[in-house]
Amino acid sequence: MFRTQGNTESFSEKLAEYGLAPAEMVSAVQNGNMERPGGKVNDGQTEISLRTDNKVKNLEDFYNITVGVRSGREIKVRDVATVADGIKDMDSISYYDGKEAIGVDIIKQSGSNTVLVSDNVKKQLDFIKGTLPKGITVDVVADNSVSIRDSVDEVVKTILEGCILAIIIVFIFLREWESTLISGISLPTSIVTTFIAMKVMDFSLNTMSLMALSLAVGLLIDDAIVVIENIVRHLHMSKPPMQAAREATSEIGLAVMATTFAVVAVFVPIAMVSGIIGKYFVEFGLTVAFSMLVSLFISFTLVPMMSSRLLKAERKMKKTFVGHFLDWFNDKFDLLGTSYSKFLKVVLNHRLVTLIFTIGIFVASMKLLPLLGFSFIPATDAGGINISVSTDSGLTLQAVGDKAKEIEEKLKKYPEVTHVYTTVSSDKISIYAKLTEKQEREKAAKQIASELREDLKGITGIELAVKASSLGPNEGKDVSFVILGNNTEAMQALALKGKKMLSQDPHAKDVELDLKTGKTETKLEVDRDKVSDLGVNVSLAATTIQALFDGIDAGKFEWAGDRYNVRVSLKDDQRKSLDNLNGIYVNGSNDQMIPLANVTKKVLSTSYSTIHRYDRLTQIELSANVEGIPTGDFLNMYTNKLTNELDIPDGVFVKVGGMNEMMQEGFASLVTALLMGILFMFLVMAMQFESFLDPVAIMFSLPMALIGAVLGLYVAGSELSILSLIGIILLMGLVAKNGILLIDFTKQKMNEGFEVREALIEAGSVRLRPILMTTLAMIFGMIPVAIGSGSGAEMRAPMGHAVIGGLITSTLLTLFVVPVVYSLLDNIKKKLSRKSKNTVSTYQTNTEIYR
Repeated sequence: MFRTQGNTESFSEKLAEYGLAPAEMVSAVQNGNMERPGGKVNDGQTEISLRTDNKVKNLEDFYNITVGVRSGREIKVRDVATVADGIKDMDSISYYDGKEAIGVDIIKQSGSNTVLVSDNVKKQLDFIKGTLPKGITVDVVADNSVSIRDSVDEVVKTILEGCILAIIIVFIFLREWESTLISGISLPTSIVTTFIAMKVMDFSLNTMSLMALSLAVGLLIDDAIVVIENIVRHLHMSKPPMQAAREATSEIGLAVMATTFAVVAVFVPIAMVSGIIGKYFVEFGLTVAFSMLVSLFISFTLVPMMSSRLLKAERKMKKTFVGHFLDWFNDKFDLLGTSYSKFLKVVLNHRLVTLIFTIGIFVASMKLLPLLGFSFIPATDAGGINISVSTDSGLTLQAVGDKAKEIEEKLKKYPEVTHVYTTVSSDKISIYAKLTEKQEREKAAKQIASELREDLKGITGIELAVKASSLGPNEGKDVSFVILGNNTEAMQALALKGKKMLSQDPHAKDVELDLKTGKTETKLEVDRDKVSDLGVNVSLAATTIQALFDGIDAGKFEWAGDRYNVRVSLKDDQRKSLDNLNGIYVNGSNDQMIPLANVTKKVLSTSYSTIHRYDRLTQIELSANVEGIPTGDFLNMYTNKLTNELDIPDGVFVKVGGMNEMMQEGFASLVTALLMGILFMFLVMAMQFESFLDPVAIMFSLPMALIGAVLGLYVAGSELSILSLIGIILLMGLVAKNGILLIDFTKQKMNEGFEVREALIEAGSVRLRPILMTTLAMIFGMIPVAIGSGSGAEMRAPMGHAVIGGLITSTLLTLFVVPVVYSLLDNIKKKLSRKSKNTVSTYQTNTEIYR
């Protein structure tokens, strides 16, 4: 940038000697270096463009620009100023590991892939490194793709581990490598085929879609397990393999379809969730739905076909250790089945006691809900700490940089910190501290952030916020409230009261208002009478001050193919003090030079550096980080306190703001999706069973899942969050599957002439094996999700805790509660049927009497 600067002597005073004003200098430089279009000449046949060219061709030509004419003499730039090839005043500084650096932020476009963009950038960096001068290096400070890649790799690992564990469960129950092979092939086939549907929907392999597949591992094998187990049962009836495969698949087909459609009905509404949460879960919900439909297709095609070719009625197994273990396990399981049948008879004889006991357990478990705590999304350890610092107003850039150095010194004592990247502006410091890998340190990022916050409290003149970086939404502080209105003074008073209230809570950290006073400023109040008497142009005077003390653009200068800004300003040493204003002159009437001090008065004041608005109202944000209690609990508590305990003036409103507002909307939308899913599931079952009463018995198993979900979260120390709610939604479909298997077989036996009691006992005996097989396959498939410790495990684990806990309790209770409820509903159905027959009989009798 080329910069026209004043001489050592006061620039304005020098101009005043020639009877010139600084504004004339700016105008002269602009006019002396310009190029403008001048229209066109058209003779009817040709057209010629006109352009006026008065551009400066080289640096020395600036000195020859005429500033003005006085007493017949031309005043040139060389007479009043110097021309220097300089740089723009610094407005920010960057440091990397204590050394000055130039920071470059690369942000991907909307819709592009973060990992792909990162890889392409790194390729370009490798090329750039080879062209850099000696002593200059390029380092990657933060790379979002690393945590995404690590998280995706961890999810893929979780899927593989879940598949292996699920297949082992199948082998233990069926004792045949052939049936295990069939289920083993159906599992990856379902997953790979799901990719086709994902491709059609333009889904990418990301954390959410792969997390959906990790949850669906147990689900995908469920249909195959049920079909294979039924085929094996028919084979043991001495049927040929082809006949056994055909008849077993036909017999179980309705139940398998009902269970699959029930799960799909639960997950499809998740794709309709609105807001920012919807953006995260649309791929999640549809991926589970796609995978389930693919699994259903494979269980009706590939599984029966392979079973008819590979399975045999008689099984010969060498008596190895594994063979003895499998025989022992299945003998014990047969004893369990016999005990279950006997106990089911007892339960059916004490139906009211069973229901009261179940309801009591449900109520007791719900008492644990307040103890869980609530947060929207669990915080993850992404291997970094973000420090945001606001400094006192009025500090120079260098002074703020010194504060940053002081903070960096504090960071050096932490062995977990590997690199520190700092950016400094006039009133703000942003620091990113990169930590060692999660597996290589004993402390979590959140713990290090807490310790660092305490260390930095000793630095005066700053307001700081320290937060461990996390996957998912990571902008702003943990909680945010906004105060809205048009009465600024009342809003400020309320905001300060709210800040004081939060600051007194030990769980609230980094409490801050975005209401920040700007730098100290001097107002030059114009004396209107004097300005009028002396003929001073106020606008010209304002332009003069701006040009000298802030610098003002005076055109462009092109040189060697590059374009530079031309600015007019005072030298740095001539704008260090307010006393420099005393030497400024402005034009008056008859070209008289008037000292600026004669027509203005200096008034010191401060103003707010920024004004925030929301929905056409002035906004003040009150924000804080939370430590020691769940974020959601803190937010709910202070939403009530700020609303009820503070005296809120008329016309002023307090509401949840920032990311919290969007999360609340998303959570409410997700709850609505859950309710819609349950309704859709009921309608699907009503269509499958052609009854509105039969699905009621199955739906009674849903609260049983909540018992275990709450217990699972409580025992594991997890909070209730959007992710654990996803696990509960999955549970709704899973427990319905078990109920459908029981009721479907019960109805088959009742159609064969069995009484409802005998049909339920028979169904329980026959369906116990596939129910426990599918449940255990799902539980073991979810274990890697629940106990994972890799990148992003904190987000996935609550889903695993909820699903495993819910499956354990719901399966145990469903095996007894669903038969009890179904038998009660059957009694009601029979009473209604008898009453209907009696009504018809009475109507016929009355008709005969009338005749």
